[in-house]
Amino acid sequence: MARPARIDLPDYHYHVISRGQRKNPLFFSPDDRKKYFEILNKLLIETDIDIYAYSLMTNHVHFDIFRNNYPIQIFMKRLNTTYAIYFNKKYNLIGHVFQGRYISKIVLDERQLIYLIKYIHLNALRAGIVEYPGDYSYSSARFYEGFKEKNLVRIKRLPQFENKELYLKFMDLDEIILTTYRDSIGDKEAYLSLEKRKLETKKEKFVEQRTLKQGIRKDAQFFSEKLNIDLSRLLESKWDRIFKQKKILIIKELVKLGYNFSEIARFFEYSKSNIGKMLKK
Repeated sequence: MARPARIDLPDYHYHVISRGQRKNPLFFSPDDRKKYFEILNKLLIETDIDIYAYSLMTNHVHFDIFRNNYPIQIFMKRLNTTYAIYFNKKYNLIGHVFQGRYISKIVLDERQLIYLIKYIHLNALRAGIVEYPGDYSYSSARFYEGFKEKNLVRIKRLPQFENKELYLKFMDLDEIILTTYRDSIGDKEAYLSLEKRKLETKKEKFVEQRTLKQGIRKDAQFFSEKLNIDLSRLLESKWDRIFKQKKILIIKELVKLGYNFSEIARFFEYSKSNIGKMLKK
């Protein structure tokens, strides 16, 4: 039976998780984590993938990945394959290092996104490894908390948490929401519903613009007839001096009717700045 296709589209954040085979460790020593980071950073340089949070646990890893043009599927395959070769060679092992395909859950809104950061950074604390997220050396929590030391990964910080105090305040909020986080994020039906709403909004905007264009054409036609000039010829002759003077008169009348520069510019196929310059004459 074929495996379901992943959602791997640009301009979204994704919660990506890779686990060790049969929950076996992925890292036996600090050198293993160092090697993993080397491979990861090399791929981040070679691709346009962005990472906004991470946590390397003993037998699994978490990422908040922003997908630009480079597919996450290829990125993760290169990362896991390269590390698996290193791991098996070092420990004289054969077979799979990672448990099946990585998990990838699409983030659909800002609320999910900021809680994803919290979820990733609390991993070590929930596992009982540390008493505070920033004490864990192998996550981006220290980066978000404002430590000046060199970060282990080429990482970006969410704009919502550019202020360290806002981030720390958020981390202290009630954690009950995290119990439902895993079940709500990345739901395919929610994604399809979001895309449907986007499409409906796009259609509504198109209809609105088309109606507006029909309205502005009708008004421009009225003023061109008053000036005894054919509107089609006026539109075709963009830079003719005589036509330009007539066009300025019509544009002024359209402005009086309430059309803005953007609407007028689209109709006459000028830039907004050209419309502004014409009205100054």
